[in-house]
Amino acid sequence: MGELFLLLFAIILVVLLGASGYTLIEDWSFFDSLYMTIITLSTVGYGEVHPLSPAGRIFSICLIIVGVGVAMVVLTSLSQIIIERQMRWVFEGRRMQQTINELNGHTIFCGYGRLSRIAAERLRESDIDLVIIDSDETRIEEARAEGFLVVQGDATLDETLREAGIERAARLVSLLPKDSDNLYVILSSREMNRDLYILSRAEDEIGEKRLRTAGANRIMSPYRVGGIKIADGLLRPYVTDFLDITGHRQERDIMLEEIKIPNDSPLAGKTLVEAALRQQTNIIVAAIITEKGEMIFNPSGNTKMEAGATLIGLGLKSDFKKLEELLIAEQ
Repeated sequence: MGELFLLLFAIILVVLLGASGYTLIEDWSFFDSLYMTIITLSTVGYGEVHPLSPAGRIFSICLIIVGVGVAMVVLTSLSQIIIERQMRWVFEGRRMQQTINELNGHTIFCGYGRLSRIAAERLRESDIDLVIIDSDETRIEEARAEGFLVVQGDATLDETLREAGIERAARLVSLLPKDSDNLYVILSSREMNRDLYILSRAEDEIGEKRLRTAGANRIMSPYRVGGIKIADGLLRPYVTDFLDITGHRQERDIMLEEIKIPNDSPLAGKTLVEAALRQQTNIIVAAIITEKGEMIFNPSGNTKMEAGATLIGLGLKSDFKKLEELLIAEQ
């Protein structure tokens, strides 16, 4: 961008020098001098504004030589900038595509709107590999500037999804504005990857039903979520504040987190009392999700923590680090 300003400044400087020269040498008005300078530099072949004196003709010769030289430099520099940008775009695109081809178990975002930006930023905090798909060049450049891997194209096309590595992806988030586009993305993605976890947005209940039938695992309605949030803020302000505290990790140290119990964990098969999680980590276990997806809310001390189950706990970041250490500790 700085080079372009310098080139533009050089052109303006030559025009102003030419207009000033004619004004001083021929005693013309500035407008006539400016007009004479423009037609001289552009070599359009129009006649002279007024008859030129010998000194004016010599000045015109010098102006043409200088103007042509500056024009050549400007054109050469512009061509170089354009070619370098194109080469950089091609090189970065190939390098990015190679990186995407090496990903496995990553998450694909279809659409880079306001919801996608917030969600993608939160996921990046958890070191999750992300690939952004969008057809808009401006949004793609914004995603690239944020450091995300990008694929510019129509997410409803199979070739675009393949470029994003849909066959190797673990999750797909389709947040396109139209339910019909989200429906098509879900159908195509599910056909290419049966094990894919798909989250999408819907405008209404009919859209939710259709997207779920198409194969989406979870449907989100932004308007419904926003409306419920507003109502809860009025009816249950302290509950809302508590959920906000546990949900915004960057602002507070308190977390509401889920931790999966590995198959080889020394805690697998033990009860909550035997594991003594509260005593060792100070984490409150709010629920246990079995491997079959059944939820045990507010489990008692005799509840066993089976391998593959997921703990829903409330505690500090440091507490969850202690829990992770316990789950992978040597037996």
